[in-house]
Amino acid sequence: MRAVKRKITDMTVDELKGVIHEAIAEDMEVWRETFEIMADSKLMGKIRQADMDRAAGKKGAFVAWDDLKNA
Repeated sequence: MRAVKRKITDMTVDELKGVIHEAIAEDMEVWRETFEIMADSKLMGKIRQADMDRAAGKKGAFVAWDDLKNA
């Protein structure tokens, strides 16, 4: 389905409310996922370790993006 671009001035109040509601719902889902990750202490530990490995230049600690992309 192709998205239709419309000017705000061409929308009814109800259509605009729907667009705003949809945008807020999408943002809420992203924040929910972020909080789930942050609440997982094991996962956060892995993220911290990955940050330290990257800063230390430990290339062996990572998988190349091309290897992941082509898997």
